[in-house]
Amino acid sequence: MKRPLLLACAIGALVALVPSTPSTAEPLGPAAPLPAGNISPELNNIPVDGLEYRVVKQQYDATSAALSNAKNVLASSATELTNLQLDDTRLTNQLAQQTDLKKEATIERASARAGLRALAINTYVNGRPDPSDSVDIDVVTRLLGNESLVQAVSEHQVTKLKTATDAVDSALSTINADLVARTQGRQRIATVQATRDQAQADEVRLNTDVVNQQGALERARVTATVVGDDFSLVALDAYWRAAKAMVADDPSCGIPWWALAGITRSESRHGTYGGARLLANGDTDRIILGVPLDGTNNTAVITDTDGGAYDGDPVYDHAVGPMQFIPSTWTRWARDGNGDRIASPNNIYDAALAAAHYLCASGPMQTDDEMRRGFFSYNHSDSYATTVLNYAKSYARFQITSG
Repeated sequence: MKRPLLLACAIGALVALVPSTPSTAEPLGPAAPLPAGNISPELNNIPVDGLEYRVVKQQYDATSAALSNAKNVLASSATELTNLQLDDTRLTNQLAQQTDLKKEATIERASARAGLRALAINTYVNGRPDPSDSVDIDVVTRLLGNESLVQAVSEHQVTKLKTATDAVDSALSTINADLVARTQGRQRIATVQATRDQAQADEVRLNTDVVNQQGALERARVTATVVGDDFSLVALDAYWRAAKAMVADDPSCGIPWWALAGITRSESRHGTYGGARLLANGDTDRIILGVPLDGTNNTAVITDTDGGAYDGDPVYDHAVGPMQFIPSTWTRWARDGNGDRIASPNNIYDAALAAAHYLCASGPMQTDDEMRRGFFSYNHSDSYATTVLNYAKSYARFQITSG
């Protein structure tokens, strides 16, 4: 059900009767959102919620977790590769040492075998004299000495052969074990390198995804609904910035952000009437129009003042945008609230700052009575002023901690 709204016209003293509930919402062309990071720092910790925000945040969180995992894999792969390569170098050096030891032991073993073979041949060829057959003590002594020497040489050669054989066997065992270990290590190096290469590719891809999704998350957060209230974060930022701007523009006014929120709640449900929604830069995604001011629907007759530039009607004016400005009123009070060098009644930053200037022109906006007077100047209706004040006071309970 539509109720009449009286919106003051800025040209002369003309006051128009305009329905505060807009009648249509016509699609606009695509907007170029300002960076979502432009949200006032005082609002950084304001919690928001909404289906789109949840979906985008879930995607962002999943991508961030995947990126963190890729970085962890890269770090662990680098550490493991370093250890594997050090171990490969150790095994390669050890293989070289054991190969040298095997070669030396093999030579020693061959030498011992040759010595034993020579003794065996000598004994076989010359026979082994029996000392008991001789009566010459010197001869007996020499024969026994020779026999002991041969025995000692033989035992030495046997010991040498055994030692060399053990050394060859030990070197072969170590070489075989090292070859197996190095082969396994190199297979592991190839696996870890493939894992590292994949993690590097994932990191590059996920870094890009995170940046893109972070931007999407910031935009989704800006357009999401503030938890505990019925306006989006971008709407709150528009009211907050407008109130802060008035501290410099009109220090005596003292208008709070929630006074502007009260008006926008009444005029367009914070820029969402008729299926419209606020984009991250404050534009509505479609034009919010009031009914034609043609004298019907309990309205005054206001013929076209803008050639249809704002409302698309070259015959009668319509109230336009989230703050429902009549084109002629907008022409006088237009402001650029988001710093894009464009003043548009369809942008909540611009409309909020323009409304703040409009309201403050009637006097301070600090006490309930002062606000009621300001709201009445915006729409010459006592019931409207009361309704907006009630909305505003309800929003005043929402605390924002500065700094």
